Formats: sequence, C-alpha cells, structure tokens
Amino acid sequence: MATIKEIAKACNVSISTVSNILNGKNKASDEVKKLVLETAKEMNYVPNYMAKNLKQKNTKTIGIIAEDLTIFHTPSIIDGISEFMEEKGYTLLMGNMRLYQKYGNFFYKEENYDSLVEDEVQQMLAKRVEGIIYIEGHYHVMDNISELFSVPLVAVYGRVKNPEITSIIYDDEQGGYEATKELLANGHRKLGLIKGTEASYHTLERRKGFLRALYEYQIPFNPSWEICGDWNRTDGYEGAKRLVKEGVTGIFAMNDLMAAGVYDYAVKHNLTIGKDLSVIGFDNREICAAFTPALSTMALPLRKMGTIAADYLIQKIEHPEPSHQDEYKIPCEILKRKSVCRL
Repeated sequence: MATIKEIAKACNVSISTVSNILNGKNKASDEVKKLVLETAKEMNYVPNYMAKNLKQKNTKTIGIIAEDLTIFHTPSIIDGISEFMEEKGYTLLMGNMRLYQKYGNFFYKEENYDSLVEDEVQQMLAKRVEGIIYIEGHYHVMDNISELFSVPLVAVYGRVKNPEITSIIYDDEQGGYEATKELLANGHRKLGLIKGTEASYHTLERRKGFLRALYEYQIPFNPSWEICGDWNRTDGYEGAKRLVKEGVTGIFAMNDLMAAGVYDYAVKHNLTIGKDLSVIGFDNREICAAFTPALSTMALPLRKMGTIAADYLIQKIEHPEPSHQDEYKIPCEILKRKSVCRL
C-alpha cells in the first residue's frame, strides 16, 4: 500500500503538501491537486484511519465486542448497528471473542470469563474507540464489566448489573403472551407448552406470557401439558409425543427448533400441521422457510435492537448526560402463517 511519502516523491512535492491535499486542507494550485489525487489513485493509496484517529480527540470510531459471531442473533444485531453508524459517519472496529466456539453453551460460567472480557475491552480502548457496544451471546447479567470502561457502553441481548449501563433486549414475556394468544384466538383451549431449560431467562419470561394469556381467557393451567426441553429438535419431538397423547390441539414451542421437532412427530404419525395439530414457534429462524406448512412464529427484533443500541451510544458520546433508563425492551412481532388452524 502506497504511503504519503511515496506519493510526494512521485509528484516531486513535499509530504505536507500531499497530506493537506488528501485531507482537503491545501490551497495548492488546481494542477498540483489534480496531480496528487491522480497519483494517489494510481498507486492505490488507502488512508490510514487508525493513525489519523490516534491524533484526534474525537475518533468517530465505535467498538463492537461480540461474545460469539456464530450465535444466530448476533449478525442481524451487528447489521443494524452497521447501517446506523454508516449513516452517522462512524467507523466500526469488530471484536469476536468466539466464546461459544471455545467453551460451549455456558461459556459465561467459565472461571476465566471475566479476564477474557477484560482483555477484549482493553484492546478496544487501546484503539481509541469513543464507545463500545457489547453483544452478549446468551442472556445473562454481567457483574463487573462496567468497571472496565472509560467510554460509554451499551449492552445488547443481555444486562449489566450496574443500572447506569443501558441494556437493549427484546420482550420475551410479551412474545410468549402473543404466541399463546394466537392459539387461543383461533379457538384452541387444550394448549401444550414445550419450554426451554428451566433456569433460562427466556424460558421464565415466555412462560409468564403463556400464563398471562391463559388467565386472560380464563383457561385453567394444566401442569401435565407443560414439557421441559433443551431448545433442540429432539426435545420438540418428544414433547409432541406426550402432548398429542394428552389430547392437546395447539402447542406453543418456545423456539423454532423445538417446533421443528413437533413437525417431525406429525409427519411420522400422519398428522397434518395446521389441520390436525396447531403449533407456533419463537425466533423466526431460517429453518422456518423449510417447513410445510409455513410456521407461525415470533420474530425477534434483532436489527432494530442493533439500531437502537447504536443510536443510544451516539447520544451518550455526543451528549454525555446521565441516563436513568437502564433497559429497553423491544417488542417481538408475530408472524401469522399456516401452522395454526381455527377450531
């Protein structure tokens, strides 16, 4: 990659002249400007924004730290951040900790978790970012992360214990309520629930929504129609096996993978989803496109979460005033397709 010094030598002008022209600050003649700009283009000159930013107080650079890029929600959140920051003229630096790939599903319980986070944060701060968006791989509450930051911080998909740090999450409880209400509104009264792991925040909140909808419709809760799974397709299949034998007509699966297991059971036992058995999922994963009939589900507002996080962070950077709102809950959107029939 060509340097300013090499361009100056090729044009037979001073380094300061080239630097000023490339930064739009020089009063050189049009002939010299044209020569320098054309030479820079021919030599494939690319500005060193990092070096430039280190000389400035306002770097217009934002750091994104992702606990793991391969977890399904992370890319869409980053896309929302990127679109907003591009419009505002901010540069992004990306840090991928790859914690899920290294340590598995419960990486945040690893003994060295705090030190890994601290190392990543320090690397970002060394690059003079003006703010950081931290994207959690799973919902969990981070205890000490706020002590590491000397720049504004926004957490996405999880929470920070310090109430001064804003968290952007989606409304699981509302999503569970809307999903259950879709089944109830279509006349189903024998509802089965295939939930995720017992201790999961998502499980607890979506179950609250499920129970709220039953209460609103004055439907008694039947604990024998509640199945605990582990977010996978096999558990969806096993849950459907039990629930169909119990005579349920509608199933709320707390994620689309478990809903896929319900489809698997229906196919194997000659049941038609959307006719003999209704099911609604959660997440709106890519797998939904492969279902026949198409799966009704709750879509996560991932890009919107990224956009709101980016917007809030820039506000904190450009107008550093105390904030008293420590959590934004973004509503999920119900996608009504063909997997829920009317009784």
